[in-house]
Amino acid sequence: MEIRDAQGQLLGLLKSKFAFLRSVFQVCSADGQEIATVKGDWSGWNFRFLSGETELGIITKKWTGLGQELFTSADNYLIRINGAPDPTINLLLLAAGLAVDTVLHENK
Repeated sequence: MEIRDAQGQLLGLLKSKFAFLRSVFQVCSADGQEIATVKGDWSGWNFRFLSGETELGIITKKWTGLGQELFTSADNYLIRINGAPDPTINLLLLAAGLAVDTVLHENK
């Protein structure tokens, strides 16, 4: 998946990786260099942005109540980005957070 800014400039890529019983994405720069890995737990509701062993941020599903969970496909996620602000990396991580729901949960 390509990630572009408002002017259409390529910022980076999201690539899915196969991992047994885990959801994994690679977050890459525009030139294809891996910036972070997004790893999810077995239930698919908690994800960590990792650069090596350093946690750059997390994605967590926010539970909204039994009615919404049972009768709609709407989900809410909290995305926390750690460390000093870097606009490009932060946009790539935000895009990865959106991809978690779109790719892993809405297509089921």
